[in-house]
Amino acid sequence: MKTQLHITNLDYQRLSNLISSVRKTMKDDLHNIEALEGEIHRAKRVEPRKIAPNYVTMNSEVEVIDTTSGRVMKFKLVYPQEANFPAGRLSVLSPLGSALIGYREGDEVEFRVPAGTKKVRIGKILFQPEAKGEYAL
Repeated sequence: MKTQLHITNLDYQRLSNLISSVRKTMKDDLHNIEALEGEIHRAKRVEPRKIAPNYVTMNSEVEVIDTTSGRVMKFKLVYPQEANFPAGRLSVLSPLGSALIGYREGDEVEFRVPAGTKKVRIGKILFQPEAKGEYAL
């Protein structure tokens, strides 16, 4: 049984709009777009004020642990126009970004990379906008 994802109504609306706008222009990333679309459609949608603080939402800062190497990485999950991987800003349209949205601390997520499949565990949510009362980020 798959983990029940949680996503805010605002994130759902913004991500649905993003998917609609990039579907035709980003044909090389179609798998990532479809993966993200599948995740947000199966997620339980909640009001931003009601999402638990241990779920990954847009603009969350997240610590992830590679389950194979044990390497710890920190990312802020952002929209594509804000992405800068070397600076730790991970696009929600990237394989890892689309895999993280809606999961919570402790969950393990798999995502596709050119060499196959990778798995990471969400260690900590270092910052979640909604937990700090920032509902419109």
